[in-house]
Amino acid sequence: MSTYCFIACRTAGTIEAHALDEERGTLRRLAVMDGVDGVSTLAFDHGRAILYAGRAGETPLLSVFTVVAGGRLEPRGDFELPHSAAFMSFDVDGLLIASYHDSALSRIPLDDDGIPTDARPTFTDASAGKNIHCVLPTRDGLHVYATALGSDRVLAYRRGGEGEEALVRLPSTVVEPAGEGPRHLVISPEGDRVGVITEMGGHVYSYDRDTVSGALTFTGSVSIAGDGDELAHGVARVPGGAPVPERPMWAAELRQARGGSLWLATERTTSKLTVVRAGETPRVLGRVGTETQPRAAAVAPSGELVLVGGEKSSHVSVYRVGEKGILEPTQRIETGENPAWFAFQRVD
Repeated sequence: MSTYCFIACRTAGTIEAHALDEERGTLRRLAVMDGVDGVSTLAFDHGRAILYAGRAGETPLLSVFTVVAGGRLEPRGDFELPHSAAFMSFDVDGLLIASYHDSALSRIPLDDDGIPTDARPTFTDASAGKNIHCVLPTRDGLHVYATALGSDRVLAYRRGGEGEEALVRLPSTVVEPAGEGPRHLVISPEGDRVGVITEMGGHVYSYDRDTVSGALTFTGSVSIAGDGDELAHGVARVPGGAPVPERPMWAAELRQARGGSLWLATERTTSKLTVVRAGETPRVLGRVGTETQPRAAAVAPSGELVLVGGEKSSHVSVYRVGEKGILEPTQRIETGENPAWFAFQRVD
């Protein structure tokens, strides 16, 4: 079995293809796809071996690639997006897109070949909340959740039935106190728990999920700030927004490892990676210094390796995650400037 890792390097305008040795915890660069200007987010269709790349620019684009032998990328075409993409998720016969700057959530239909199609309408919700930052479907296929950073809400949708739109909005969950800024979320493999990280407050929130109604119930939270960090409360970085403090809380990524028993969070002012024990009452197990301004992180398919990319370091660090949350560094490699997103493919 082979594992490929694709790294979107935003400032470089490239997508790097690497072979990932999950036993050793090492990456080996295979190829670099140039000319992918503004690439900032990736999503992967494992069934059809298709990589989707969201690209920022005057006209937001979706670039579609087929992964062929040796992890090489074969371009399938570029397609205009209805809005900029901060986060994308593959959704069986569609692509979910969260737009931070346009405060919108969309679902783009895909044809049988995995290409955007006009045969079914694109769903867009531009009134659910401000600064949509993340969107994920549940594994049971019943619900979709998204974060509205500027509205302090976790949005919820159910699947539309006959005569309805693709997604139907449900009551949202308010993240308190105000100004926390829910940024990214994870959904447990069993689908009964949702974790949310807040960008400005620096907390990881845990919610029980009702798998029938989709309702979320808050159960506990924990701060990822460490003793001596001396971080001020963060602010939303939007045009005309409040001045940014000298040392603000600036949390970024939340991922899950070890079958969902551990959550991994990054913070960009301190450049720290924090391990959290997942559950009703999450708790911090440890934290380590990592890449400078670590916006991007991802967990490999084994659930035992975490990759962290530095916006300011142009490097990626790989760590093995132990059952008790101990992080063992296994490799650090140079990449194109600003490694902003990761995607993986396992091939038998």
